[in-house]
Amino acid sequence: MKILVTGGAGFIGSHIAESYLAAGHHVEIVDDLSMGSIDNLPSGAIFHKIDIRSEAFSDLIREGAFDAINHHAAHMELRVSVDKPMHDADINVLGSVRLFESARRAGVGHIIVASTVAVLGEFRTIPATEEHPTQPIAPYGVSKRSMELYADYYRITHGMSISTLRYTNVYGPRQNPNGESGVIAIFLERFLNGRVPTIHGDGTQERDYVHVHDVARANRAALEHRLNGVFHVCTNTAASVNDVVRHLHTALGTDAAVEHGPAKAGDPARTRASHAKFTDATGWEPEVTLEQGILSTTAWFRQRT
Repeated sequence: MKILVTGGAGFIGSHIAESYLAAGHHVEIVDDLSMGSIDNLPSGAIFHKIDIRSEAFSDLIREGAFDAINHHAAHMELRVSVDKPMHDADINVLGSVRLFESARRAGVGHIIVASTVAVLGEFRTIPATEEHPTQPIAPYGVSKRSMELYADYYRITHGMSISTLRYTNVYGPRQNPNGESGVIAIFLERFLNGRVPTIHGDGTQERDYVHVHDVARANRAALEHRLNGVFHVCTNTAASVNDVVRHLHTALGTDAAVEHGPAKAGDPARTRASHAKFTDATGWEPEVTLEQGILSTTAWFRQRT
């Protein structure tokens, strides 16, 4: 199968591209390298340095004869989305619409898009299912929800096959420690460089952490089963930021200090989701525990310092 992966030089996208290559698919990658790194590109993939908002991106889809597109190019910084909502929407909404429309015109057989449980806003029920109300509380969640609604439109009106995968907090090797998201990568980078990381709030806020290995497996399953609709990709477990710090201290063999700062605007108190719908459809289950995942992520960060 010929597959285009947008954002394939990024943290999650590069793992997905590797997974597709390992399954024997022909993989091409689009990335403008604003967030991704050339070092993340997997061997065997064809690379196109293109912005998804450009006409060149539309041309590639129209001329590429792709069987499937996996869409992971996105703006994902929550606080930047609050300060610059038009920038966030330009990439996440308009870039995605360009993809959908170009894929429709080209007759692409299947699309997988990366969304987030941030579209839910404050979690009213734990664990959240796909039927949970969607009331995002930050522009980032709003833009991703808009992308989901456009995906629904193309499914319903044009009969397109689209898997919408909502992730909880993804972590693992290659995660960028220099952004605002990804507490595990950010804290590892600071601990390893003798700097003091900042916990926003009191550290009791809970997150459902899912390892990138399991996310890549989920994207293979979505492709193989040609899923149509919205699905949560998560672990249905919760750990606080304080729990994460304890796991990091154990993995690093340190009790290095942390400091506390103000809570982030638009950051929910807790996230935990159910993957029952996705599991029923594909048989996928998360394999990597948080403790195992932090150990492997720590090992990768140590190798690059």
